Amino acid sequence: MDNGRVLAIWSAAGSPGRTTIACSLATLLAESNKKVLLVDADMSAPSIDLVLGLNDHPAGIAAAFRLIGQNRFDLEQLKRLSVELGTAAAPLTVMTGLSSSRRWPEISPANLQSLIELAANHFDFILLDLSFSLEPDLKTPHASIDRNSISRWSLAIAHQVIAVCGADPVAIARHIEAMSQLTDLSPAGEVLTLVNRLRTSVLGMSAKQQVQETLSRMGQIQVAGFVPDDPAVADSALRQSLPLVVAKRSSQARQALSIFTKTQILGELNPLDRRMRKKALAKLG
Repeated sequence: MDNGRVLAIWSAAGSPGRTTIACSLATLLAESNKKVLLVDADMSAPSIDLVLGLNDHPAGIAAAFRLIGQNRFDLEQLKRLSVELGTAAAPLTVMTGLSSSRRWPEISPANLQSLIELAANHFDFILLDLSFSLEPDLKTPHASIDRNSISRWSLAIAHQVIAVCGADPVAIARHIEAMSQLTDLSPAGEVLTLVNRLRTSVLGMSAKQQVQETLSRMGQIQVAGFVPDDPAVADSALRQSLPLVVAKRSSQARQALSIFTKTQILGELNPLDRRMRKKALAKLG
């Protein structure tokens, strides 16, 4: 895992838009000419195939893990079991999740590690769309694997964790509680809170300030980015089976996610920082 960077997309319980964010960030990275692998590693409610309209997709993660267990998994098999989407500058490779959440005993952290180690030699970024639950020791009588072990392992080893938080009181309370569970895992990478669907209809005109102050005061959490609510574009994206950031390229949601991707993931300066740096260099000259 020395080459490709692993991004874990995760959230508390509820529907704060985790999969929508995962698909959008993967698309924006591909638009930046990065080789990206998006993996549906949600053991509770896999849905990337539904969001992207991948009706006749290959077998995906379950078949990949079977081949890994047989020592027959390689780059050719990864490509065969994935789908390439051509909506960006570079192809976005998508590995779909389980056909049924009841098949989670087939998935183990050891096999996911093998998949990531192979992918890291061929992709710049590996994005994992994860289940929300981190509760340990959830097993069936006939399974030795913990249902939530994939999420816990992924969050612990990821280079960056993108923690998606909804912009309403219930979602914020859930996020604060979930972040304390995440802290217990001692994640090795940077943890970034991304507040999704920010709107004044719930919290008033000072919504952004209220969210930041509440997260900071109650959970010592700093917000790395805000994504404005754009229901018309979100509905259009679902209707067309497109990533949110492709449905309407001039949308405020896309602009916010683009800035987040460039500044927080790719480490680029935002336009204001660039202008300030140019002014500073001009003064030095």
